[in-house]
Amino acid sequence: MDSRNHWMMDVVKTIAIMTGSTLLAMLFNVVGFQEATIVIIFMLAVLVVTQLTSSFIYGASSSLLSVLIFNFFFTEPLFSFNIHQQDYIITFFILFVASFFSSTLTSKLKQANHMAETRYKQIALIDQINQTFNLNDFDLVLRKIAQLLSAHFNCPVRIQLEKDQMKSIYEYGAIPDGSNIKTISSELIIAQEESGLIQFITDEPFSNEAIKFSNTLSGLIAQNIERQRLIKQQIETDFEMREQKLRNNLLGAISHDLRTPLATVIGSAETLIENEDKLSKDDRNLLLHNISEDAKWLIDSVENILSFIRVEEHLQLKLQLESIEELFGDVISHVIAHAKQHIYLDIPRENLMFKMDVRLMEKVLINLLNNAIKYSPENSSIILKAYQKNDTLVFEVIDQGKGVPDELKSKIFNRFVTEEHHAPTNRKGLGLGLAICKAIVEAHKGRITVKDNHPNGSIFRCTFPYPGGEND
Repeated sequence: MDSRNHWMMDVVKTIAIMTGSTLLAMLFNVVGFQEATIVIIFMLAVLVVTQLTSSFIYGASSSLLSVLIFNFFFTEPLFSFNIHQQDYIITFFILFVASFFSSTLTSKLKQANHMAETRYKQIALIDQINQTFNLNDFDLVLRKIAQLLSAHFNCPVRIQLEKDQMKSIYEYGAIPDGSNIKTISSELIIAQEESGLIQFITDEPFSNEAIKFSNTLSGLIAQNIERQRLIKQQIETDFEMREQKLRNNLLGAISHDLRTPLATVIGSAETLIENEDKLSKDDRNLLLHNISEDAKWLIDSVENILSFIRVEEHLQLKLQLESIEELFGDVISHVIAHAKQHIYLDIPRENLMFKMDVRLMEKVLINLLNNAIKYSPENSSIILKAYQKNDTLVFEVIDQGKGVPDELKSKIFNRFVTEEHHAPTNRKGLGLGLAICKAIVEAHKGRITVKDNHPNGSIFRCTFPYPGGEND
C-alpha cells in the first residue's frame, strides 16, 4: 500500500468515526443526556481517531472538527455556527484543549509503542543474523540472511560479494516491475581484498531510520563475514600444524623403528657374503631366519604406514552388502599359515549380511588377529566371533594372552601407542595398526573397544549399527 492509499484510508477513518460519534451524540441528546456526556463522546472520538490513524494531524483535525460539530448540532441556534450564549465559548475552548491534549498524549504513547516494537524487531533480527552465522555452509548463511532482511524490510534483497574479480550473488524475493523501482544500497566493508554490497529493491522510499538501520546491519554482516574468514583461516592453520606434527612423528617413527631392522638385514647379509665358508649350517640358518623375520616386519610396517596415510587422507568407503561368513573365511586364510595358536570361528548358523567395505574390514580383522597371535602363547586358543545383539552387529577377537594393562586400555587405539609387554619378539611395532582399525570402524559408524578376557587374555570388540538386520 503506497502513501496515497494510506492518506485516503486515514481520511475515511476520521470521517467515519466523527460521523458515528455525531449520530451517537444526537441519540443521547434526544434521550435527554446532558451536554457533558456529549462532550465526552467527542473527546472519546478524538482518542479513537488518534489511535487508528497513522499521523498526529488527524487527531488534531478531529479535535477542531468536534468543536465545530458540537457548535453546529447541539448549541443554540441549531444548525448554525453562531454563538447565542457567551459561556459556550468557554465550553468550546475546553472541549478543544481537552481533545487536543488527549490526542497529543495518545499519539505520543502510540509513537513510543511503535518505536519499542521497532527496536524489538531490530534486536531480534540482529540476534537471528548472528545465530545464522553459526551454520557451516557459507552460501546457506548468506541466502538465509537475504531472506531475513527481505522479511524485515518487506522488499527483495540482493547480497553481492566480490573477491579476486569473482562475484557471488545471493537473492531473495521477486523483483517488482515498474518505473518507480529504486535500489537502496549499503556497502559491505569486509577486508581490503574483498568487497560487498547489500541492495534493497523497493518501490517505496526508505525512511532515514530504515536507511540508518540497514547501514548498521551491513556493518554487522561484514564483521561476521570477516570473522568467519578468520575462523576458517585459523582452522586451516591448525590443521596444517597438526598435519606437520603428524608427518614429523611419522618420520621420527620411521627413522627410528625402521633403521634398526634394515641395519640388521644388511649386517646379516654381509656376514653371510663375507664369511660363508667359515659359518656353520646352524649359523647360516640363524642369520637367514633373522633376515626373513626382519623383512616380514618391515613389510608389515610399510603396509601399516601406507594404510595410515590413506586413512588420514579422508577415507572413502566402497559399501556393498557382504556375507560375514565369507569375510571371516578370507580373514582366516590370511593368518592361519603363520599362526601357532588354535584359531576358531564362532558365527551364527544363519548367514549374516552387512553393508561394508569388505577390503577395509578384512584389514581390521587381520590386524586384530595378528595382534592376538603376536601376544598369545603357542597352542592357546584364539576365537573370531560374530553375533547380532539387538540393533547391533558385533565382531570379537578373543585371545588367551597376557591381556592389555589397564593404563593402556584408554589410549591403545591412539597413534604411535604400542604394547611393549610379553611379546614373543623384541621387535616393537610402529603403533599404527590399532589406530587404523579405529579409523576404519568409525568410518562404518561403529565403535572399537578392548576389555579383559577372564581368566587370561583380551577381547577386542567392534560394534556396528545393524537396525532391522541391515545397515544403511
